[in-house]
Amino acid sequence: MNETDYVSFNADIWDNINECLVDKTTAISHEDYIAAKNGMLNVSLAGITKVPKEWFPTLKGADVLALACGGGQQCPVFAAHGAEVTVMDISNSQLAKEKYVSQREGYDIHIIRADMSKPFPFADNSFDMIFNPISNCYIEDIMPMWRECARVIRSGGVLMMAFVKEEFFLFAPDFKNEDFLISRHSLPFNPLKDLSEEQIKEKQNIQMPLAFSHTLTEQIGGLIKAGFEITDIFEDFDGGGLFDKYMNSYVAVRAVKK
Repeated sequence: MNETDYVSFNADIWDNINECLVDKTTAISHEDYIAAKNGMLNVSLAGITKVPKEWFPTLKGADVLALACGGGQQCPVFAAHGAEVTVMDISNSQLAKEKYVSQREGYDIHIIRADMSKPFPFADNSFDMIFNPISNCYIEDIMPMWRECARVIRSGGVLMMAFVKEEFFLFAPDFKNEDFLISRHSLPFNPLKDLSEEQIKEKQNIQMPLAFSHTLTEQIGGLIKAGFEITDIFEDFDGGGLFDKYMNSYVAVRAVKK
């Protein structure tokens, strides 16, 4: 499977996602939108922890890029707070949910279908904030994405992103005892190199996207090299999952373009 194939593979999976990721694809309710209109700022980047309010710049009138952020979860909240929101995602289904919620609630949103591993279809210095929930595990090389984020965000702009810890890819549930984890892969993990065609086919059958591990050098070092300054960080988890017994699986990061 080549690069183009895996991007298309993952796009198709997100268009038909299984129940394991349904919480990542369920749009917010009308009641939650009204709560946001009344001042509530309640969004997550990774697991169950909500992003601290102090992480956000003033949203009213701000140009916000919701990167790989389709699904009708965070964008409606930003719009409710007065932001000019652009959502970019590879999944038609996820973008359709954005359109549905925007029409239901009566706000404008710019909807762009694009691959975040490629040059972004935006001019330099277009945005005041980029919000990127866990998603860079679905592309093989993340450095070009960080450079594009630095290009399209304005000086002093805020980037919020989250990533899956590399250790997550080292382990998998024990088939003999599903209460335990066992090591399955060496790191870095690349499904295009480390999985057989049969294993990839199995992921397709159960509607699970192909995910890549990325080192801290790529994640944090990549942001710094692209011109961002890290200002805050926290770990997160799903709540109730097997991995939660052993470690926090996610890291959320706030950075500012220097």
